[in-house]
Amino acid sequence: MFRRRDARGLRVRDAPGGDLSRALQLRGLALLVLLAACVPAGARAANATLADSIAALIPRGDVTVEILLPQYTPKMQEIARKIDDARQANPRFFQEWLAKHPGGPPPWNPVFGVSRPEYEQYMRDGRNPVFEVGSRARLGFQRDGRARRWTLRGWGKLAPLDHVVIDLDAGRVVSPRAGVLPLLGRSAPSDAGVQLKWRWYAVWKAQHVIGDPVHGGQALQASFHVGPLDDGRTTGMYWTMRRYNGGRKLADEFLLLRFVPAGAGEPGAKPVR
Repeated sequence: MFRRRDARGLRVRDAPGGDLSRALQLRGLALLVLLAACVPAGARAANATLADSIAALIPRGDVTVEILLPQYTPKMQEIARKIDDARQANPRFFQEWLAKHPGGPPPWNPVFGVSRPEYEQYMRDGRNPVFEVGSRARLGFQRDGRARRWTLRGWGKLAPLDHVVIDLDAGRVVSPRAGVLPLLGRSAPSDAGVQLKWRWYAVWKAQHVIGDPVHGGQALQASFHVGPLDDGRTTGMYWTMRRYNGGRKLADEFLLLRFVPAGAGEPGAKPVR
């Protein structure tokens, strides 16, 4: 692990490649807690108005982004491993328990393999995660003529976003691996503990189930968010995709990005705490 300070004295963590996969394995329900605290902000805006607001956030050409990684305490990592071990040992129960409690983190159950106080601590820590800059990369936006349609270009850790299409005219995001995600509307955090200080964000989501995902069937869940951060001078982007087949997790993609404002140079905004 190499730590340095950039030209503005902000801490930047250059993470080895394995850190991203470990973060995916350890986050468990924590990032579901983060977004579960975000609910629709009243009625959805008219599609045309929302599309204009989203279009104003999309850069012209490439942009430098900070890839943000959640930092977990050793205790939270231990609890996450226990819950994940329990999930792998009893995938059907977890599928049914989550289905019985939609819209947020499920209540504690002894099948989770942790005590109620441990689970409550896990939920508290998950509501106020600490993110650090794991690395920086370039994300490309290629516009299709005058249409409000952009194709993203990403490499390395941004590969999950490569060839993803944001199509505001059709009201959808299209992913090569997750298919079509319809635009659901505009939301905003309802919990002051939610990090990144989103002013609002647009939400695209898709969920597909074929047969019984625990016994030979398939399931896919994907979501994409983009919106202004802080005072509106920079943008955040969130992507997640999970795919299951026969109870086995085949894919688990997660990216939380913060755009570096134009003219800010290599250093980005301060780490989120």
